[in-house]
This record gives sequence, structure tokens and C-alpha cells, in this order.
Amino acid sequence: MYKINGTPLLVIGMMLTALGSTILSDHTFLQYIALFLGLIFSIFSVFLSDKVKKAEMEKAKIHLTTGKN
Repeated sequence: MYKINGTPLLVIGMMLTALGSTILSDHTFLQYIALFLGLIFSIFSVFLSDKVKKAEMEKAKIHLTTGKN
């Protein structure tokens, strides 16, 4: 099963932020929407990657204590 680790969401957030600050500078409403969505995606990706990292650490901790695969 494919695990989402937050990197694709960070890239999407950065692309939306760059799009909002460059190409959409003439359209104020669209610019703010793109900047806001980019910020939301970037923040969510940080929380998601932290959650994945904690789950991996917990799995490694259980693996060390039980000695099973």
C-alpha cells in the first residue's frame, strides 16, 4: 500500500504559492485564493509528515521490544 508522506502536498503548496505570487498578481481574488490554498497545503504536509514519522518510530520501537518482524 502506498503511504502518503507529505512531500507531494508540500510541492503542491509551493506551486500554488508561486503561482499566486507571480502569474495571478493581476487578479487579486484568485491570487489570495492560491496563496491561501498553498499555505494550507504546506501546513498540512508538515503535520502529515510528522504523523508518518511518529508512526514509523512507534513501529520501530515495537519491533525492538518484541524482536519480531
